[in-house]
Amino acid sequence: MKYLLEAFDKNTELLIFERELPDENDEKIKRIMNWSSEQQGIEGYNLNTHQLASIAKILGEEGFDPGYDYQLSCNI
Repeated sequence: MKYLLEAFDKNTELLIFERELPDENDEKIKRIMNWSSEQQGIEGYNLNTHQLASIAKILGEEGFDPGYDYQLSCNI
């Protein structure tokens, strides 16, 4: 599964950037997202602040701009 962190402008809803999460973090991502079933590869999830902070750590980022809405997408 390929996971992408996507940032969207809150006013225009345009995609501003995306970051691919490293493959070796599948189990961490599942725990962060509290998933109890396998993803199909077509999902997108809005992230709360706790989830975003945890994903930022995986990416080695300090934090993200609060002017954006963030989603995690799952792709095959």
